[in-house]
Amino acid sequence: MILYSSMNCIILESTKQMIMTYLRNTLSFLFIILLITGCGQTTTEQQQEQVVTDDIPEEVKIEKALYDDVMDVHDEMMPKMENMMSMKGKLKEKVDLLKEEATQTELVNELEMMIQSLETADEAMMNWMRQFDPETDSLSHEEIVEYYTTQKAKMDSVKVIMVEAIESAAAKLEEL
Repeated sequence: MILYSSMNCIILESTKQMIMTYLRNTLSFLFIILLITGCGQTTTEQQQEQVVTDDIPEEVKIEKALYDDVMDVHDEMMPKMENMMSMKGKLKEKVDLLKEEATQTELVNELEMMIQSLETADEAMMNWMRQFDPETDSLSHEEIVEYYTTQKAKMDSVKVIMVEAIESAAAKLEEL
């Protein structure tokens, strides 16, 4: 009986080792397959992307690049709109306080001019957004290039107006 029990333990231990070796080998094999497959997919995706961009006519690439230039400036400035309105509110509070005290009329005038600058900057962005029309299907390549070039110049002007108003207001608010 003791011999039989020892044999069972040896057989169980041996079977356990075989199963562990099998699992280790299987997991290693699956990992290698997954690694190879994953790397292969990235290359395939890159190749497909390259094929897609190679199929695009050069004129369309130019038009897209110009559109992206316009939208890059727009996207850079849009988050600043909320900051402008916040500064405008703080300046208005300060103006109201100073008007109640009936003092420092020169400072009140300066702050009101800054508020006006922030409003002008806000309106410049709103006007640009209202007039911007990215639908260019009916235009020739030359017209599209001219349109986006003009829009980029307009957006750059809006950026200058906004940056000047923001910097001026921020400096004054820090000073107060």
